[in-house]
Amino acid sequence: MISVLIASMGRPFLLSTLESIAKARVPKGETVEVIVADDTRDGAVVRLIAGWNTGLPICVLPVGAGNVSHARNACLDAAAGDWLIFVDDDETVEPDWLEGHLSAARDFAADAVFGPVFPRYPKGTPAWFVAADPLFQDWKWDEDGRQHPNGRTGNTLIRRSALGDLRFDPAFGRTGGEDHDFFLRFAAEGRRMVVTNRARAYEEIPPERATTAYALRRAVRGGQIYAETRLRGSGSGAVIAFTLDALVKVAVGAGLWLAIRLVDRPRAFRYAKRSATNIGKLKGVIGSRPMAAWG
Repeated sequence: MISVLIASMGRPFLLSTLESIAKARVPKGETVEVIVADDTRDGAVVRLIAGWNTGLPICVLPVGAGNVSHARNACLDAAAGDWLIFVDDDETVEPDWLEGHLSAARDFAADAVFGPVFPRYPKGTPAWFVAADPLFQDWKWDEDGRQHPNGRTGNTLIRRSALGDLRFDPAFGRTGGEDHDFFLRFAAEGRRMVVTNRARAYEEIPPERATTAYALRRAVRGGQIYAETRLRGSGSGAVIAFTLDALVKVAVGAGLWLAIRLVDRPRAFRYAKRSATNIGKLKGVIGSRPMAAWG
């Protein structure tokens, strides 16, 4: 069995997510269940899908904790599948999505498989912003089966037998980064994690996120989370080296942004984003936690 797991705050786009999953071909010999953790306090997910039928067995779990880690853990605890696939409620998947994930897991003897999530920017988004594509995570997806040291849950398969008792840390449940922390610990247990381009998903970007301000805030948050997880248990020497490295990268990124912003705006913004990530790392060094990103 394949368990498709979705943590949701009741976004209406969830219906499009479920429709795309229903259209995905099921690999021979497998069955599919869909588990949606409703993390709203008023049962918004239940109301959203009431009377709506895709032909898939869908289980809605009332969580209502306002904490994505609790929602994801509820999905893990309820899942019956040998394969667990996380997808977000603002994503759609391709018809060969399930086949792609399972074939990659089997071909590369992987315990986790990460597929790409391609942003779909709204109409009216500036062309230069689309060209910069700041909301896309470029993990060299075409290098099929390449091992990757960390992960996220946006479009990800986990082999159930490799999971054990590992769960998402509620300390990251409001700020985000719970998936980054989870897969660092998953990898530390010797699990094999790979990337693949066989299982593709698409993220619907709302207008309020298709902005430079949002992209830079997200980059800062990512840097803060990276620092918090990377420096956990580190001594003062490692912290100093990490800080110096981040300071240099802030300066280099800002300098390159200033140097080329008038001739190549998309590339310049990518450098600005790198600088913002390293500003986040510096904030993480001094113990600054990210603002809430869930709820």
